[in-house]
Amino acid sequence: MSDVQRTHEDDVGSLPRVTAARREAFSRLGVETLADLLRLAPRRYEDRRHPRPIADLEAGETALVVGRVATSRSFRTRAGLAILEAHVADASGTAIARWFYRGFRPKPLPQERRVALFGTVAAVRAEKPEFKSPELERLAEQGTPEPGCGRYVPIHPCTTGITAPVVRRAVWDALPAADGLPDLVPSEVLGEHELPPLGQALRALHFPDDLAAAEQARRRLAFDELLVHELLLARRRAARREMAAPPVPFPTRVHERIRARLPFELTPGQQRAVAEIVADLERPQPMYRLLQGDVGSGKTAVAVYALLGAVARGLQVAVMAPTEVLARQHVETLGAMLADSRVRVERLVGGRRTKARVAALERIAGDEADVVVGTHAVLGEDVRFRDLGLVIVDEQHKFGVEQRRTLVAKGGTKAAWRRPHCLVMTATPIPRTLALTVWGDMDVSVIEGRIPGRTPVDTWVVRPSEGRRVMERVRAELRAGRQAYVIYPLVEESDKLALKDAHAGRERWAKALPDHEVGLLHGRLKRDEKERVMEAFRRGDVHLLVATVVVEVGVDVPNATVLVVEHAERFGLSQLHQLRGRIGRGTAGGLCVLVDRSREETPARLEVLAADTDGFAIAEEDLKLRGVGDLFGTRQHGRPAFRAASLPRDLPLLVRARAAAGALLAQDPALERPDHARLARAVTLRSRQFQDA
Repeated sequence: MSDVQRTHEDDVGSLPRVTAARREAFSRLGVETLADLLRLAPRRYEDRRHPRPIADLEAGETALVVGRVATSRSFRTRAGLAILEAHVADASGTAIARWFYRGFRPKPLPQERRVALFGTVAAVRAEKPEFKSPELERLAEQGTPEPGCGRYVPIHPCTTGITAPVVRRAVWDALPAADGLPDLVPSEVLGEHELPPLGQALRALHFPDDLAAAEQARRRLAFDELLVHELLLARRRAARREMAAPPVPFPTRVHERIRARLPFELTPGQQRAVAEIVADLERPQPMYRLLQGDVGSGKTAVAVYALLGAVARGLQVAVMAPTEVLARQHVETLGAMLADSRVRVERLVGGRRTKARVAALERIAGDEADVVVGTHAVLGEDVRFRDLGLVIVDEQHKFGVEQRRTLVAKGGTKAAWRRPHCLVMTATPIPRTLALTVWGDMDVSVIEGRIPGRTPVDTWVVRPSEGRRVMERVRAELRAGRQAYVIYPLVEESDKLALKDAHAGRERWAKALPDHEVGLLHGRLKRDEKERVMEAFRRGDVHLLVATVVVEVGVDVPNATVLVVEHAERFGLSQLHQLRGRIGRGTAGGLCVLVDRSREETPARLEVLAADTDGFAIAEEDLKLRGVGDLFGTRQHGRPAFRAASLPRDLPLLVRARAAAGALLAQDPALERPDHARLARAVTLRSRQFQDA
């Protein structure tokens, strides 16, 4: 380790070997200071405790060897490729290592320099093992501890411009600053939860004596993250209780009028969700509730219940949908329910400031629009509400939290100081405990069960060789007067990805089904064209719709009974479950065909879909495979991922962190005590990252 004394506040660029270019690369990893670097948890560890004798190595073996450079040379091939070659010898024999470069020609390694090589033996020729581009560690003399050999070696996250060995060496040089890093967690909390001091944990995290010590250290850093996260959520919930919102009363006559307009009786699951939402709306503080339910559980009817209650109170309601197709469908659904009422529904989508749009904006700002349904266009600066009392966001994971905050902040000109109530919906089932983590500043309602009349959907997982069987089933359904979807992962052919695409797929299906109309729908089409294609499919003029995942949510065509997903192995389970929800919406049942084109055997995860229709069970499995950030889009939509914490594995640790957060705030609600100052700053920083309404 370096003898230079540095502190946790020093810039990472102060470390030896961290050039300006590497400093910029570290910044892309979120590392600016030594404190940031020390909290950069390794992704995994490699056991490099025992170097192998060179003479014992065999082709295909991954091994660590330690020796001295016997000879080394650097040369360029006729094709312009630069090669660094070194012969490394130990007491048993000599190995040959080669590294390949384009443009840059490295200097030969100094003779007799002690080095470590780690990699896979490409071949053994003339009793000399050969390595291609092994990891190279330049070592000090024997007896000096090294970061890359003789121990469990950390493999850190890296990015363009820095490799894992570069990050590891930087951490090694920064490690003396770990002892001076201030601890966020008060000492009494550490003692109560039997957690090691931060400096000790950081040393064990990066260079552990064994894997058990590494895991204990990771859990210590994970607890820090979860504690800060839970403190932020608790303070947000407390702050919301101090805000004002227009109370929405639900007297008996309002309940009766709303139920009379619904085309069916509410299920027990819907009734429970309605009761929770009504209780929120009747309070003078803003509701902030997540409504989740599986495909076919009837979330829209519950949202309409809340909407009609707000309109009866004289308030405006904004409904934001992720696509114009879904926005139009909401308008049609509301229009059918409110055909003989005085409720005025306004549709607002993107586009230029036409006369029609200007007129719509005037109606919204005046007293001529009760419900505004739209896409991102509802967020426009020129959209002004008279008295916005309720915001409903459909498919919340399609929107960033900043977008929701923009909409909620509109409030209205009549009472700008009030906040509207907010109901966000998702058809991606989230395990309840995890929902309290990812969306922990919201209350959560879950609709369990399905609407009566929804028919089950069979699911096949097939290989490309079964294409004729699939085609015959699709042809039979179309001949019976029903319709089908075929989903592709790409719009057009890609040079980088060997995947089937929608454009070529449409041509193939049209050729195979000459007696049927085959349409094409994807996100690159202009708005008018998308609506034309979707309307033709709804009317039944288009029999088979080839599409990308633009149909994942909201498209409701009860006559569609077959869904074929090409390259199903490329999709997450929850997304496939969402796509499957596009069929089985009528009385004829449905079939979902997942075409697996992976080179290996059919992934076991696809069989989960074939065996289960419970969206919550599927989400649990998807969560294990993909992680919370990928599953729910939290990294892209304003909810920063954790560095050390891993969900759902750390849910028990989360429960402890939540209890610790509650105890701390009970003693010090504003975190004003001197020993809570660092924790308060961490919560403030997290709040800036975790933007929300």
